[in-house]
Order: sequence, then C-alpha cells, then structure tokens
Amino acid sequence: MNAVNFSNITISPGVRETASEDGAVLLDIEQGICFSLNPVGLKIWRMLKEQFSLDQITDSLEEEFHTPRLELMADICQFVSQLEAKHLISCGASPRAKQGWWAKLSSRTLIGPQG
Repeated sequence: MNAVNFSNITISPGVRETASEDGAVLLDIEQGICFSLNPVGLKIWRMLKEQFSLDQITDSLEEEFHTPRLELMADICQFVSQLEAKHLISCGASPRAKQGWWAKLSSRTLIGPQG
C-alpha cells in the first residue's frame, strides 16, 4: 500500500468539477487538461474535499460495496496517489506553502546578486 498523507489533502486551486450520476469531469485550468472520474472516484473525491480520513473513506465504501477492507484501502491510496501525480491534489503542505508571503515574494527576486 502506498504511503499517502490524508491529514492535509488540498484540492489544487485550478481544478473545476462538473458532476453527474455517471461520475465527474475535473478540469485543471492551470494545466488545460480534463480528467474523468467514475461514480466511485467521485465519491472518494467528494470525501477528500470534506477532509475525510482514510478510515472514514474506507468505512463508507466498505458499507456500500462489501469489499475486503485491505483491498479498499489499497485502492483508495492508489487513486489518491494518482490524483496527486496529476497535480489535482496535494498531500501535505509543501515547504514553499508553509512559508509566509514575504519569503515567497523575496524568493522571486528579479535582480541578481550585485558584484
């Protein structure tokens, strides 16, 4: 099973969602790419948006689909890893995201070292 940090998952700011009974289409306006989710993927996506833990997501799907818990957990972790690899979510704050506004601004210096 992949090690996925569920404690601080955030949806990328450029991601837009259109859902239907058949699943969802995710549009990443920053990448200019569309992704499709089946109905189960949409359920997981919505739970991620609500900051559900891995156990909470697993409990919900286990109740609905009567699938072995370990199998569900592995599938959920794989799905979340794929979302992260496609830059639709981030798992945990990046060091840059933890910086204050001044550190972010000053790291974009336009003038090189004087010498």
